[in-house]
Amino acid sequence: MRVRAFLAAICCLFISSCGCSKYASDFTCSFVEKSADYEVWYWQNLENDNEADNKMIGHATGLKQCESNARIFALATGEEFQDRAYICILMIDGSRMEKHRNLISINE
Repeated sequence: MRVRAFLAAICCLFISSCGCSKYASDFTCSFVEKSADYEVWYWQNLENDNEADNKMIGHATGLKQCESNARIFALATGEEFQDRAYICILMIDGSRMEKHRNLISINE
């Protein structure tokens, strides 16, 4: 975690980009929203509070596609979509970096 903070500080000094405060991210908003690779996780039957129902359902590029994949999964399983039921895990070189949900309109 210290290395990540150090790299973010270097980024701020030399690139004038300190991440995206909207997503509390070390990465730029544009990258997080449009370009990042994500694992898409969905917690089916969220109200049952059984962590075994939380599973990776696929991959996505950008947060809109991540949310869209979660919505499609909910529809395919007969569930009503809930924003809290999915999470997008930003991946860099096979490592899980940050967790996000889409904060921009899916219909844009």
